[in-house]
Amino acid sequence: MKKGIISIVLGAIMLFTLAASAAQPPEDYPSSGITPPRGEIIRGEIIGNEVGWGGNANAGAHAAFDGDVVTFFDPLGIGDGYAGIDAGAKYILTQIVIHPRDGYLDRYYGAEIQGSNDMENWTSLYFAEDAAAEWDWQVITEDMIQNNTGYRYFRYFNEVMHGDVGEVELYGIKVEDGAEEAAPAETATEAPAPAEEPATEAPAADAAPATADMMSVAIFSVALAGALGFVSYKKRRSL
Repeated sequence: MKKGIISIVLGAIMLFTLAASAAQPPEDYPSSGITPPRGEIIRGEIIGNEVGWGGNANAGAHAAFDGDVVTFFDPLGIGDGYAGIDAGAKYILTQIVIHPRDGYLDRYYGAEIQGSNDMENWTSLYFAEDAAAEWDWQVITEDMIQNNTGYRYFRYFNEVMHGDVGEVELYGIKVEDGAEEAAPAETATEAPAPAEEPATEAPAADAAPATADMMSVAIFSVALAGALGFVSYKKRRSL
């Protein structure tokens, strides 16, 4: 009986874990209303801590992508845990928008946005060198983003301060879209090649009339020779 209860509890925990790991931002995300010059909001599966400081289920990674600046992600400790997005494909970031946690503006110092393609090796794309000046949206433009070569996984991480954050919005352009746009340009450079084919065949077309003319001359020569021979023969007979 006890084993059965334990199995049921473990099964429920597993289902909860899977559901949390597959969670996605709600429909009202993003909420900043800030539109980047180019790119679109990156939506995907939320990755990172399922719960926050002290086991708080409301302060897990999902709280950084719920469209509510009042709720917040609260990591387990300094450099311990993160809140991120699995974009499902590689993206080049065009803008980052972050809202700090109310009452903890100093914890914005050291905040990083990192990118990865295997969830093991992470590259720093942005690093906050100061605390937030006010409880408002922090806008990071494309020219402020480093090592921006295209990643599938992105995360908000801090190993300097405790790292609380209210909201994180990532905007970008899918890498495959850029590759498709470049494809027609490659075919355009090959277009002139077929124009060379008619030029190589032109002499062959001219050769046919020349051969016919030669044959006509030969036939005429043979006929003329025959006629002259016949005339010469008639003269000898008359003598």
